Amino acid sequence: MTQPKRSGQRKSRRRPVWLLPEDGIVDLIAIDLAVRGVRRVALTPSERRIAAASILAVGGTSNTIAKRLHMAHTTARALARQVSAAAS
Repeated sequence: MTQPKRSGQRKSRRRPVWLLPEDGIVDLIAIDLAVRGVRRVALTPSERRIAAASILAVGGTSNTIAKRLHMAHTTARALARQVSAAAS
C-alpha cells in the first residue's frame, strides 16, 4: 500500500502507508504480526493502540513500539503514554 501521488509533484517517491483509516474491524492477526515483529503490517488507529498495549505488557518500550509499528519515536512515546494512562 502506498500513498497516492499528489498533483504538481515531480518524481515524488512513494512511501508505504502503515496507518489505515478506521474501518470498525480489528484484525487480530495483523496485530499479532506487528507485535511480534514478524513483518511490516498496516494497522488502523485502534489496532495500533492494541498493539502498543501488547508490546508494553510484555516489557517493551516506546522504542520497540516505534520500530515494530513503523512510526516516529515521538509518536510512539505519545502512544505509550496514552495506553499507559488508559490502563491506570
